Amino acid sequence: MTTAPPVMKREFTMFSALSVAFAFVSPIVALYSVLGVGLASSGPGFIWGGLILYIGQLIVVLALGVLASKWADSGGIYQWSRRLLGHRYGWFASWTYICTLLITLPAVAYAGAVLIPPIFDIPAAGHQVVTWLAIGILAFSTMVNLAGRVFIKILMIAVIAAEAVGSVGVAIWLLFFERHQTLEYLSPASLADYSGVFFSAPLVMAIAFSSYFAIGFESASSIAEEVQRPKRAVPRAMVASFFAIMIIVLLSTLAFTLAVPSDAFLQDPENAADPAVAIIAASFPAPIFRGILALFVIAFAASLMTIQITVSRIVWATARNGELPFARTLTRLSGETGLPRTAVLITAVIAALLFLPFQSEGIQMALISFSSVGFFISFLFPILGWAIARARGTWRDEPGLFLGRAGRVVGWLALVWLLFQIVNVAWPRESGAGWATDWSTVIGVAVVGVLGVAIEAWVHRKRLHAASTGSTIVVFERDESEDDREDFAPARPARR
Repeated sequence: MTTAPPVMKREFTMFSALSVAFAFVSPIVALYSVLGVGLASSGPGFIWGGLILYIGQLIVVLALGVLASKWADSGGIYQWSRRLLGHRYGWFASWTYICTLLITLPAVAYAGAVLIPPIFDIPAAGHQVVTWLAIGILAFSTMVNLAGRVFIKILMIAVIAAEAVGSVGVAIWLLFFERHQTLEYLSPASLADYSGVFFSAPLVMAIAFSSYFAIGFESASSIAEEVQRPKRAVPRAMVASFFAIMIIVLLSTLAFTLAVPSDAFLQDPENAADPAVAIIAASFPAPIFRGILALFVIAFAASLMTIQITVSRIVWATARNGELPFARTLTRLSGETGLPRTAVLITAVIAALLFLPFQSEGIQMALISFSSVGFFISFLFPILGWAIARARGTWRDEPGLFLGRAGRVVGWLALVWLLFQIVNVAWPRESGAGWATDWSTVIGVAVVGVLGVAIEAWVHRKRLHAASTGSTIVVFERDESEDDREDFAPARPARR
């Protein structure tokens, strides 16, 4: 039985793709999520770890940009891996990325919900209250995703405005009017002398803990089939969003670090837990403080929305190739413009259910650490697949690829960096909270891997059965000739 090819309309521009990547982990979300643990583990020199991280991640952005300029499919990481080394390899890339995104959703929602009670001057709320607030933020972002791309664009404009005031505006104010430290405070000498395991050195830990600063740029590729001129627009959107986030995060990190009144300020457990909020509270009148927190919540809601966009598109793209249970249901598009609303709803429900076992004292950092290493492993799949394809001679450079010949060198450098960073983020460092907490990231990766092997074995048996019966499990294989014509056709002369 032939099914109509599920095709989404191209209603996003390059700016839309850039906005999705920018909002995925916005500067506000990135800084608020890890500033406290970064300063606690590495001191004021934490900013140097972030700078090194951005240098390494720039190589990854450029390498993935090459793949995005070759294949403009929704669900970029899955599609690139599948095309490079086949269905089984692509499936594991998809599984890793889906699990990472689903775990990131409650982590981001919970971090954003913590900011809501202070806006209304409510004393410290318990985990149950914050969890329900987080579910409410998740429900709001889900409704925006279901409403259509116009509403998504509106929220994108809101998050850019929130960043302009909440990140850039606050950072400039702190640098000019609330600076309590000199630049010597940031000296690499502030990283304490250390003799021991390499991965427990303060600077190496700073690189690991700042990992959340530089993820999310790849989300622009998740909507490639909805973007006009995707083979040009998506790589450029990835790179542009990366530099925008880098500049704002480093500026904000510099501003907040120099605004620390004294070492005693960070020794207070309440201030150390949320130093960004504590510094804002000490620097602004109460009404302005609450307004800034409201902007923070907007940024977190937009981040949730774009994470949902990414995970729903990769679920949809994987199901379209028959690689998930209930593939035809998950592949269904609805509305005049063709939205994967079924995939959006299912991923939202799964994320909401993850609040039940995951929300407890101290779980937030474990969630962030696991999601960070999950992103790096997800990046590794296409980069490693690219390296293997080159070694086998199955990769073909084409005219118009992003970076041209320079892409060859960038791919190998990205592979080395990702291997280092995966070990660095997953390394079981002593936290004083017990071995289970120290090894939580490794345990989480192992659990996801074992589940993936079991589910993929079922999917593979399905593939073999389809091959033996002469049928196919592929729901739809997209014709990409339109991408080539759209991207490389000569520009039309302007009408007079």
